Formats: sequence, C-alpha cells, structure tokens
Amino acid sequence: MKTKIVFLFAACTLLIACNKSKLYSEFSKFSENNRWEKSVVKNYEFNVEDDTLLYDLTFQFSHVYDYQFNSVPIIFSVENPEGIKENFTIDLVIKDASGKELAECSGDICDLDFKIKEKAKLLKGKYKVSVSNGFNGPYLPNVIGIGLKVTTIE
Repeated sequence: MKTKIVFLFAACTLLIACNKSKLYSEFSKFSENNRWEKSVVKNYEFNVEDDTLLYDLTFQFSHVYDYQFNSVPIIFSVENPEGIKENFTIDLVIKDASGKELAECSGDICDLDFKIKEKAKLLKGKYKVSVSNGFNGPYLPNVIGIGLKVTTIE
C-alpha cells in the first residue's frame, strides 16, 4: 500500500512539474483609482528560442470583486518575428449566466486568466503583443491591472 501511495505521489509531481514552464510573465497595475484609461495601450515583448515547442499565451485581468459588467471587450495585436500582425478582439466574460464570478477571488480582488492562444506553434524570435480595452467610455472602471503570461507546453 505504501509503495502505491509513493508511486502515485511521484507520478502526480512529475506531471505537474513537466506540464508547463513559464517563458515570460509581466503584470502591470493601474493607478489607485482602478481605471484602465481608453488611451492606455499595454505593450509586451518576449522572445521564443525554441520553435519546436507549443505555447500558451494567457491574458491576465485583475478586477474588483462583484464587477459591474458581465463581459468587457479587449483588443489584441500580436506581431510575430516576421513582422506579421494578427489583430483580434475578445469579449472577456467576467461572470457566467447566473452572475457568478469566473475569476479566482480573494477578498475584494479577483484574477481572471484567459488563453488568447492555446497550444500555438510560434516562430523563433521576438514577439510583440499590444492590449487595449474596447469599452465605450473614457475608461474601464474597477480594473486593478492586466498582464501577459507565456508558457511552454511540454
């Protein structure tokens, strides 16, 4: 019995440790008034060294608990090393149909991760990602910060 438990623990640890590794991560907080101004575009740059791996690009959105919107439009531009840009907009869902927060919340702060690219094959070289909000107002309220995380899938 003891051997089975040790084997199970070792297998779980191996799966967790080898599944993903972080290539890049940057998170930016907004000012004390928690506003993402319409004019603010966040830019991120990272390098891909190994083009044989698959990558996840995850947008990180931190907001105040009990967010007043069920979803918000987020605009992305991803430029690959060859200078080719891919522009797209997502409707970032904050709450499900019943009004439940989809983010991980601790106290008044909620963190929501959204994969903008999943298991993507990326070219070797420098990538540039720009993120802005498509909200129809001068600012998107109650946003604590945003970020980008790039992980490898092994």
